[in-house]
Order: sequence, then structure tokens, then C-alpha cells
Amino acid sequence: MKLSMWMIANRLASFDPELNIEENAPAVLKSARLAHATNCVYVYPEKNGIVCTGEGGSLRIPNISIAQGFEIIQSVFDYFEDWSELVLQSIRKRDYQQVVDLAWQVFNNPVVLFDGNNKVLGISRQYPEDSLDEEWAYLSRYGYSSLNALQQLKYSYDTMKFLHRGFEFYHAPGQSDVRYGGITYCMYCNEAVCGRMNLLAKERSLNYGDYQLMEYISGFLEPSMGQFYYESKLNNANVLYNLLFGLPFAQGDLEFQMDIQHWNAGGCYQLALIQVNGHQEPQAMDYNLNLLQRLLMQQVAGAAVLRKNNCILLLANRELAKDTMFNRLIASLASSNPIVIGFSLPCQGIQKAGYLYKQAEYAIIRGTAESPDQIVFEFFDYAVDYIIETSSLECCANACIPQLVTLWEMNRSSGDELFQTLKYYLDFDCSISRTSAALFTHRNTVLYRIRKIRDYFNDTLDDIYIKNYCRISIQTLELYKKRGADKTERMSASGTKAAARRR
Repeated sequence: MKLSMWMIANRLASFDPELNIEENAPAVLKSARLAHATNCVYVYPEKNGIVCTGEGGSLRIPNISIAQGFEIIQSVFDYFEDWSELVLQSIRKRDYQQVVDLAWQVFNNPVVLFDGNNKVLGISRQYPEDSLDEEWAYLSRYGYSSLNALQQLKYSYDTMKFLHRGFEFYHAPGQSDVRYGGITYCMYCNEAVCGRMNLLAKERSLNYGDYQLMEYISGFLEPSMGQFYYESKLNNANVLYNLLFGLPFAQGDLEFQMDIQHWNAGGCYQLALIQVNGHQEPQAMDYNLNLLQRLLMQQVAGAAVLRKNNCILLLANRELAKDTMFNRLIASLASSNPIVIGFSLPCQGIQKAGYLYKQAEYAIIRGTAESPDQIVFEFFDYAVDYIIETSSLECCANACIPQLVTLWEMNRSSGDELFQTLKYYLDFDCSISRTSAALFTHRNTVLYRIRKIRDYFNDTLDDIYIKNYCRISIQTLELYKKRGADKTERMSASGTKAAARRR
């Protein structure tokens, strides 16, 4: 491995050498010598110290003998030979964290290695997450860059410069999540970004020797990172996309995808729609969405994460809005990324998932219009307006309050009386006596039923919005049932007439 005077000086920083080195001193030096030789460092005594001179400049170490000085300078060459071999071994094994650990030994500054999707493959473990800035904490915690940091750098620099192969120097933007500047090296494979290494100037200022070492490491990393990038491309999940948007798909493909996800066809499903805000160039928007998509795939277990335009769709087999861990993640993401989130209602059964996107989208549209400073919106809070505005009876029926839908389905399947009891109870302004009279049922029986109904609603039945939501849901479901019966009768009548004509 060939060194430059800057690389030698950086390695000898603890000796506090006096430097007289050209800014772009080349990396052509092969070893130390006690006499002049081509592409070698010439070491000689001067006063009470030694001078080391080579292509591009010199350095002086005081208070040291020539024997000690020569041994120290030669040890730098020996060290880098061993270090270079360890780097190559780590790259061959794809131990990217070890590559970063080795990089820290020569840079003595924080280092981060990303793949082509800005996923962290290695980060200097000498620095806890709270030791640098908000972006370092985000990288340490989630293993991805935040969209806010990318946006802040974009506004300070030409985005395209950071997408060119090679290294770029950058300063930390003022008033941002990024406090430390440094250098970034972008790696390419087959005309696609396959990786990036960042070196931050925390412990000392960076110089040309750091640039040279970054280029050296990245030159060996690039082929490995390119292969790794293409091997780690996302699996195709089009069947779930088609399900969500009413497009045709094979039932067998859906069953196969559900087996992969470990989902139950009759389970509870909910959709979170994450929308990236702000005006961005198409290339930057696409890059940021890919980054966010991969982060969510890593952080949210058991969920399918899909893309649509400037949105991320996260479909899970549980009620995400009630998932404490997911909501903590969303809060953290929202603090570092320009996003808003809309939650659909939960639905029973994967086949009903086709109604969830419109619900989550409506929640964002209505929510941001009414509360522009808010970040998270639940369709539940806007469902009454949606039912009134939506022309599709199918969409209305699937937007009804879930607890009531449960009672309605129990009534249809087994004749359970809770749905009818709630209907009369609301019609008579929650009067037990009038409800009992209308149902020709003993008061105590009605009281028992109402207690069971309240259990379904978690004692929220006295809330005005819940009452209104229940009333419009009852009307919607009864109309839906009637229209379904009418449709069945029309189909039956049509079939009878056709049979008569054939006779």
C-alpha cells in the first residue's frame, strides 16, 4: 500500500509533528529510507529531532533520535500493510461493521457505511447515539438516514453532487439535525448507487490524507457493495398492492403471500398510510421514499410495506393505531421526517382490505385541512362525514363503526338481539323503559344487553360522536342489507324469466 505525507502525518498525530506538506501531496510512498530513494520517505536528523521528507512535503518530530525516528516512520508503513490486508479480508467476508471498525483506527473520527438504500451497514461503535447530533442518534437507533437530514443537506448543496461517484466535502447546515461536516464517498455499480461512506470531522479537521484513504477503502468496497445491493432487492408483493386497489389477482398468489407474512385470512387488518410532504424533485422524492420504505420494513415486524406515488402503505395483521411500539416509532419518524400518517379502520378478514386505502387517504385529507399542525390522523374521527359524502354503498358499509358491525354480523348469523337492542336504545334516547316496551322485553334483560353492548364499546357509548356514528352506521347497514336482498331477488327473478323463455 502506498502512502502520502498526509497519511503518515495523520498516523503520527500523537507526536505533534511540525508539518510542511502540500495540500494535494500524492500517495506514492512505499517505505522509509535513511538515504534518498525514489518514492520513499527520506529520514534524517536535524537539531534535536528528525525530519521525514517525501513527495509533496515534509514533517519534523522534535526530541527524538534518528534510530527511534526511523523505526517510528517505518512502523507506519508496516501498520498500513497489515491494516490493508485486514480490510480486504473483512470485505471478502462482507463484514461491513469490521470494515468501519478498521476505518476508525486510521481516521480517529466517526465513520458510517451505507448500502445503496441508505441503510446503515456499519457505524463507529466508539460513539454512543447521544454523543454527536440528532442525525447520529437516528442512525444509531434506526439504522437508516432520516429524511430531514437529507433535505437539510439538499437545501445547502446541489443534490446531484452527492450522487456523483467519488468523494465530496460538506459542511454541517446551520440550525439542523446535522452538526458535523465531513466527507462522503458515493460508490456505483452498473450505473446505480450501491453504497456510501461518510467520515465526520469531530475529533480533528480532515485533510487530503483522509480523502485518499476514503478513496482507497471505497475502491475495494465498491464491487462487493454492488453485488450485495442487487442480492438484497425487495421481494415482489404486487398481489397485496392489487388487493388494496381493487386490481385483479390470483387467489392462490394471495394465499402464498399470506403464508410468507404468517397472516390468517380471517384476522384483523389495518392500514397506515404515510405521506411524505414538501415539494421535491422526482429523483429526490423517489430516493427518500425508498429510504423510508426500507426503514419501515426493518422496524415493523410482520407488516407489508408498499409504495404508491409519494406515499408508503403499511398493511399489518393487527390494529396499528393501538400498537404502542409502532406509535413510538411513528412519533420518532415524524420528528425527523416531513411526513403525515393516516390510519384506516381495522377490518376483519383480508378480503375487506380493499376499502382501507380510501379510508386512510380520507383521514389525511380531512385531517390536514382541519388541523394542519397535526401529524397523525385516524379515519375513525372522520368516518361520519365519509359515509355522508361517499357514493358507494359498499364503501359506506365498510366504513361503519367496527363494534356495531360485529353486533350486526352476530345478528345476521345467529339472530343475536344486541344489534336490535342498541338500535332501539339509541332511537329512544337511551331510555331503558321505552326500549323495553318497544322490544316487548323485560327491563332487566335490556339492562343486561346494554351492559354487554357497552363492553363492546369500552364504555364510550355516551359520547355524542359515537352515538351519531352508531346511528348512521345502523341506517347504512340496514340499507346495505336491503339493497343486497333486492339485488338477490332481482337476480332470482331474472333467472326464472330466462328459464321460462327457454321452456
